[in-house]
Amino acid sequence: MKFHSLDVETANGDASTICQIGIGRFEYGQLVDSWESLIDPQSSFHWGNVRVHGITEDMVQQAPTFGDVYPILRKMLAGSIVIHHSPFDFQAFNKAYARFNLRPINIQWLDSARIVRNTWPSFSKSGYNLANVANHLGIGFRHHDALEDSVAAGKIVVEACRLTDRCVAEWYELFNTR
Repeated sequence: MKFHSLDVETANGDASTICQIGIGRFEYGQLVDSWESLIDPQSSFHWGNVRVHGITEDMVQQAPTFGDVYPILRKMLAGSIVIHHSPFDFQAFNKAYARFNLRPINIQWLDSARIVRNTWPSFSKSGYNLANVANHLGIGFRHHDALEDSVAAGKIVVEACRLTDRCVAEWYELFNTR
């Protein structure tokens, strides 16, 4: 079972203003590598977003842009299953592709929130946000840090796979053949 997990933070209400990306690489249930970067969103920061994740305009002044890291992301993620928790990260990538005139990377996106809702009955209707589920499973992490969030989502999926005896590829097929 090999997959990547991904999370982003944004500078403001425009999902294309990615200011941090975190990625975990999992193999056979273990985190084997990670990558993270602050990103210059080339946009202003809203105080509400800064309050959530703590990333400021000053912190990203020397950071690469989404276009700068795009070749790294393409090499790392192309052709793989990428876990994200809820639609936001997937949507942010699609909006960033459009904003920066970039061709979307061939990624098989898989929402860990959907896996959670289908694995644990207590989360089938509500309460399946990342912090609640991680807390329920005893996964410690610093919420709203892109790398920490991505790793937590990956660990949640590993546990769901263990409990259901269903691998990540089977989850992907389940949600993409309906």
